[in-house]
Amino acid sequence: MTALCWLAPERAEAFVPQAGRRAGVELSAGAGKSVRSSRAVLHAAPPAAQAAYRRFAAALDPGDVLWDRATGVPLRLWGLKGAAVPRAMSGRDLELRSAHDLLARHLDLLAPGSEAADFVLVGDDLSSGIHSLGFAQHYKGRPVLGGQVSFRFKGGQLAMIGSEALPKVQAVLTDSPVPDPVARERAREWIARDGSDARADLVEGPFILPLVDDDRVHGYREVLRVTVHATAPIGRWAVYVDAATGEPLAREQLLRFASGNLKINAPVRGPNGQRLDFAAANLGVVVNGAAAVTSITGAVSFADGGPANVATTVLGSFVAVASEAGAPAATQLALPPGGQVTWIGSSDEFLDAQLTTYVHADRVKQFVRAIAPDFAFLDQQMPAIVNIADICNAFADGETINFFQSDAQCENTGRIADVVYHEFGHNVHFQGVIPGVGFPEGALSEGISDFLSATITDSPDLAPGFFKGSDAPLRELDPQGSEWHFPEDNGEIHDGGRIIGGALWDLRKALRNKLGAGPGVTQVNKLWFEAIRRAVDMPSMYPEVLLADDNDGDLTNGTPNECEINVAFDAHGLVGPSAVNAEVFTAAPTPDGILVDLVVSGEQKPCLNLNPLGAELHWRVRGEEQSGMVPMNPSQSGFAGIMPNVGDGKVLEYQVRLLLQGGTTVTFPKNAADPTYELYLGPVTNIFCEDFESGPGPQGWQLTGDWAFGPPAGGPDPGAAFNGSSVAGNGLAPPGTYESFLESHLLGPVINVAGHSTVRLQMRRWLEVEDATFDQAIVLANTSEAWTNASNASGNLHHLDGEWRFQDIDLTPFVVNGQVQLEFILEGDEALEFGGWNIDELCVVGTGSVTQGVCGDGIISGIEACDDGNLDAGDGCSPSCTIESVDPTTGPGGPVITATDTDTDTDTDSATGGGDKDTGCGCNQGAGDLGAAILALAGLLVLRRRRS
Repeated sequence: MTALCWLAPERAEAFVPQAGRRAGVELSAGAGKSVRSSRAVLHAAPPAAQAAYRRFAAALDPGDVLWDRATGVPLRLWGLKGAAVPRAMSGRDLELRSAHDLLARHLDLLAPGSEAADFVLVGDDLSSGIHSLGFAQHYKGRPVLGGQVSFRFKGGQLAMIGSEALPKVQAVLTDSPVPDPVARERAREWIARDGSDARADLVEGPFILPLVDDDRVHGYREVLRVTVHATAPIGRWAVYVDAATGEPLAREQLLRFASGNLKINAPVRGPNGQRLDFAAANLGVVVNGAAAVTSITGAVSFADGGPANVATTVLGSFVAVASEAGAPAATQLALPPGGQVTWIGSSDEFLDAQLTTYVHADRVKQFVRAIAPDFAFLDQQMPAIVNIADICNAFADGETINFFQSDAQCENTGRIADVVYHEFGHNVHFQGVIPGVGFPEGALSEGISDFLSATITDSPDLAPGFFKGSDAPLRELDPQGSEWHFPEDNGEIHDGGRIIGGALWDLRKALRNKLGAGPGVTQVNKLWFEAIRRAVDMPSMYPEVLLADDNDGDLTNGTPNECEINVAFDAHGLVGPSAVNAEVFTAAPTPDGILVDLVVSGEQKPCLNLNPLGAELHWRVRGEEQSGMVPMNPSQSGFAGIMPNVGDGKVLEYQVRLLLQGGTTVTFPKNAADPTYELYLGPVTNIFCEDFESGPGPQGWQLTGDWAFGPPAGGPDPGAAFNGSSVAGNGLAPPGTYESFLESHLLGPVINVAGHSTVRLQMRRWLEVEDATFDQAIVLANTSEAWTNASNASGNLHHLDGEWRFQDIDLTPFVVNGQVQLEFILEGDEALEFGGWNIDELCVVGTGSVTQGVCGDGIISGIEACDDGNLDAGDGCSPSCTIESVDPTTGPGGPVITATDTDTDTDTDSATGGGDKDTGCGCNQGAGDLGAAILALAGLLVLRRRRS
């Protein structure tokens, strides 16, 4: 199942998935891209947003932020405590002006690429002490589907900001949209291809349709929205057609079906279980010929005397039941004064469905009224349609609830209380969302509707007996010994909904224990309602629940039940990574081993068991089967371990795994595309080194595109060079990201590497680039690919270093005629730009003995770059056998480096004509015994920038 980042306002949702029925949003072949299945969130600013976020944070200093991975906008910012936070506001008008001002000043963060005039106030709600303001996004006057920015004030100050804005909206617009009849017919034809009898009516728009997958925005289209009704199977579709051509682009099922293979045990929960005589509350009746309405207890007044003649159907003040099969429910009963009479229909499926649906639909409305007495939707008469000619299903559409007949597998869904409660939960969600603030996302709506059913029945087992012949529940919110966890369990939307449903159920249990059964349930039900009005998906429920729980408008000082909220939501992966941070520092190799230090720092969220328990150091030898694991011992700064020195000429690949209380493991490096650090062992001879401090000219670098030498920009780029002040990199000017449709090259000089048995590139790298499916970071050696960034089948394996990394590349296979020329490339597509390359402390090094060779003997040997058989000058090969000039038709091109010693210190090797022998990239790391290294452990904090 898939869903875009937007949904039509009249959504509904299935109770269980049903084969053959579509849900969510589908794209036509002409739209060309997939759509995201659910919103993925980040807990650190994405590269493109970091500059704008730094400016925002300097003014408002948020305590916590959730980021939308695909759009790069901050989904929620809360705990605002900066000097610029509006405080002590004295009225709604002042808060509205403050929201307008903040939106205009921070558009680059909240809605990149937009203008303040693009946002129109659509929601202004003051309830439960929270003043919520919602602004809908437009592009050149067209509403952007799903685009919105919102502000929440509580206790006279700004408490939270939310953004579901779409970034950098650009779409081709038409002044002449296709006529409505054309749009209707194109939309109808698409739905009718599935064999449905389809009818199109309402045409709306134009709108801007964002095409968003799990990782990025692919583009925008101007569309008209056509509502299409279908039968066999039943459906109501929003079909989005291209405004200029009428081409169908996307469609979305507007009905929310609760279809499934469920069985009910009794009318209390299902038809085969316990039955009770419920009050016929708020029911329209005719008593002795006079119209009346029963009370909430089912009482009705009439003249004293004999039994009253009571005629009734299933039409009440708040629920109106209609049946599509069987006789309409109607009866005449004799009601004795002071007595009671019961309307029984258990022997007739179609009658019983009408009675059961009425009882439980009215009951759930009154339950929600106790939570939100001012919720106007509850005052309306809600249609409830039962005995629909379909099976194992039920649906809600924001206004009505609808239930299907039984078959050999499933009970009649109108006879199942849990299903009635669940479907009404969808309508509460759709009607309760504050425009421009919240959003009824599919999996979220499933989970919060399941929770409503569970909190009414006081059971986490949803709809037991839905399947005939089984008492097993359809879904469990509290499975024994396990928890539904985000994001790995967020698949099909009903399954995904168990995550937030389970988190709310765990919170309900915790608050019952803390506050008592009655007050605890009352509090969690209040948090449920207030959070679903403002959340846009499951991750955003966590901050919205905190906001609803807060008692002073200041989220920086916690909330009354923050401890219980943190524990419940963290158990389901909805708090995100803890505040624990750590860095890895590696000391110089010694004959006895290599010391690796994990420095742990950071704060904890209240009541979460995320204290470090231990750490493991996992290592392997590149290209070999040799590997191992070293338990790391506690140290003053965290944990320390010693890897074995496996011998010269080898590369160790290693990672550190930090084990936290509660079962969480954090792995370093935090880069799924390159998950191990590298360390080269043994001496090397520096052949050519570059620190990028003097610009590209002196050593003959050639730059095209956005390559530059200079200080890094920060943001996605490092805040400082690894050493010195300058690096070579892409997009060094703020905000530090490379551009769309980029092709950028850094071409190095031709380097004489003759005479070395192996030649290696060793450098410090800070690389931030999208999955190689879309953007490519490449290292060429003599035009052959020596290294490139990784990719996976999903296209979301982004290479995000986040720290200076040592990288070793064996260039030996690419050396031609004793020479090598390096080229660094970055190529990008139209979207999702990161920081690109940042390179420092680059060296081409060699190993093995180097001979001088005999210049003039006609044989290229040793460190000779050429030998033309003479010692003449000016003929292309100098008397010292270095190349005087290069014919571009035969040589690799560019200046030639003839010196073999580019180091500035005096420790040279006379046998090789110069060049330090080091263990990596021209940095003399020293030796010394392992005992001295361990004694120096406390000093690693001083050296750590050089030992990453």
